[in-house]
Amino acid sequence: MAVELQYLYREIRPEYEVKLHTASCYDRKISWIHTVEGSELAQFLHGDELVFNSGLNYKSEEWLKEFLETMDRAGAGGVIIAVREGKEFPGEIIDWCNERKLPLFSASWKTPYIDIMRKFSEILLKNEQRETNLVTAMKNAIFYPENEELYMNHLERNGFPRDLSYTVIIMSCHAYDTERGNRLLEDIQRKLHFSMEKTIFYEEEGKLIILAAGCRGEWLRDQFRRLSGEDPNLYIGAGTTVGRMKDIHRSYENAYTAYQLTKTTIPRNFLAYDELGIYKILTDVKETAIYPDFVREVLGKLMEYDREHRTEYVKILKAYFENDCSTVCTAEALYCHKNTLTYKLNKIKEVLGYDILSNENRVRIMVAFYILQLETGDF
Repeated sequence: MAVELQYLYREIRPEYEVKLHTASCYDRKISWIHTVEGSELAQFLHGDELVFNSGLNYKSEEWLKEFLETMDRAGAGGVIIAVREGKEFPGEIIDWCNERKLPLFSASWKTPYIDIMRKFSEILLKNEQRETNLVTAMKNAIFYPENEELYMNHLERNGFPRDLSYTVIIMSCHAYDTERGNRLLEDIQRKLHFSMEKTIFYEEEGKLIILAAGCRGEWLRDQFRRLSGEDPNLYIGAGTTVGRMKDIHRSYENAYTAYQLTKTTIPRNFLAYDELGIYKILTDVKETAIYPDFVREVLGKLMEYDREHRTEYVKILKAYFENDCSTVCTAEALYCHKNTLTYKLNKIKEVLGYDILSNENRVRIMVAFYILQLETGDF
């Protein structure tokens, strides 16, 4: 429910004696407000709060520097300190705040903090209600796309045009789950709020669901691919970028497919649906019960032979196809002699009872191996 600090400042500037001393508000977004009199209370901050201080303890530059450093470490979104008449913040302090991009404000001792905090609370609560309604509209667009009255008008009124581009991203990082939530996902959500203007977020069963509007698909993929590289425990699936609000559900379904494959089939922690290749076809099949029958039809005899004779012909055949059916490259990959491999390949052809190098059979074998990798059946 974060609100831009610049907006909050504009709301109080005409009425109250509050002055911004740093170069700007640095695009900070405020999640809540908090009164903090001493550094020891910083432990109660969750991040992105606007901190109010009465200035009663501000008796030296050393205290001010230590207080601001503590607020910065705690992730405060900005600090307002009441100062005596005629007293100014030292230039070194303001320079430090600009360097840290920590917005610093002063207020007079006559400024009624309680009135300002009440006004801010009303704005933040109203924004929270807006975001709750946006999440509801987003869920309706995903799960009830045919009922356009449940989401289209509400999203449009809040700056999400029906013909804008939309992309759904799903991510999780269960390694950091705690009883109090997932701090990493919370931090990621805050950062994305700053970098992407039109976004809606909600969490569900430990997953963060993101709707990004007005962003190019290629740019989004680059951003989230870079994010996934920062932590191997972070799993991300990106859906297709669609050009209409009514197709958001399709981007969600694609994102969920890509996300699921990161957890099971493809050993990468970021996958974009548009880059899945043949897996797009395989995962879109509604009757996946046909998979076991197809694999048994293509590879069943070889799998049965391996079980009975404790051989590894299926593994050898897979390696052979992964190396573009090159005997030399496969022999090197399996650390065996070329003649030994040739003998085993002839045995595989004999057991299967068909030519493994005809165009049709090569396709059938590769699809069977892709299905096995999907782990959708008991073979």
